[in-house]
Amino acid sequence: MSVVPAGARPLLSVRNLTVAFGRSTVVEDLSFDLAPGEILGVVGESGSGKSITALSVLRLVPAPGRVTGAITFGDVDLMALPEPEMREIRGRDIAMIFQEPMTSLNPVFTCGDQVMEALVYHRGLDRAGARAEALKLLKLVEIPSAERRLDDYPHQLSGGMRQRVMIAMALACRPRVLLADEPTTALDATIQAQILDLLRGLQRELGMAVILITHDLGVVAEVAHRVMVMYAGRAVETSPAAEIFARPFHPYTEGLLASIPRLDGPIERLDAIPGQVPPPEAMPQGCRFAPRCRYAEDACRIAVPPLAPRGPSRTAACIRGAA
Repeated sequence: MSVVPAGARPLLSVRNLTVAFGRSTVVEDLSFDLAPGEILGVVGESGSGKSITALSVLRLVPAPGRVTGAITFGDVDLMALPEPEMREIRGRDIAMIFQEPMTSLNPVFTCGDQVMEALVYHRGLDRAGARAEALKLLKLVEIPSAERRLDDYPHQLSGGMRQRVMIAMALACRPRVLLADEPTTALDATIQAQILDLLRGLQRELGMAVILITHDLGVVAEVAHRVMVMYAGRAVETSPAAEIFARPFHPYTEGLLASIPRLDGPIERLDAIPGQVPPPEAMPQGCRFAPRCRYAEDACRIAVPPLAPRGPSRTAACIRGAA
């Protein structure tokens, strides 16, 4: 796996991102960078704030959501950009693969028409040119009988093929950043592996930076350069992918890793993290993971631990083992 050079200028930079719905804060004080050509895996349980973070980057958080902080794409301040200019960036420069293709694809339009839409809007192609380019894209994402599938409706395709159509739509304008929100969750293991191989190959071929959102650390191990672990709307650990598997710093990351079945040892009962992610309107005081943490101390319930350095390329938000 290629490694992004240290010190590379960020292509996408997020600083102090906070997203709230009324009095409920679903993402709080989140900061991260994405380098050119990098695959960043964003991991956490449902309710951790992963998807809403991606929607915030594209300024697609639905009302009455309130987004604050700074989001910079290259030299462009996305938070200050007028909506017509933001629409030009969506799909052309930053694209997104949404979580469930059956609900994200429009059931009354053919797959070809839906891929062609971005080609007409962003690249100014006529219908014939857009259709020819859409056919190339369906072949690029390895859809069999691509010529026939152009005129199929979403319900006529399998789940794996619908996901490939979503990927083709996202890649239509060769974006510089791809946001992939749980792109393999609804697929069986064989199709999931095929989709991951496809994404990894396309990322290399097109030189995209990718934010891969998932709850599956196995997926992260397969494709990511770097990992950000989220819990209850906050980042609790960041690390190069290889290092986080060898030595997790945060108890939440440790729990996620312990819940993965292993094939290289005796069959044992899997560990489970007790409890569940707290709802946004009832966040505990102090460390949000403390009520579920086997190492929690009184100090954990008083103040939120900052995301502090744990070496040259890692951070963790935990008082345990902190310098």
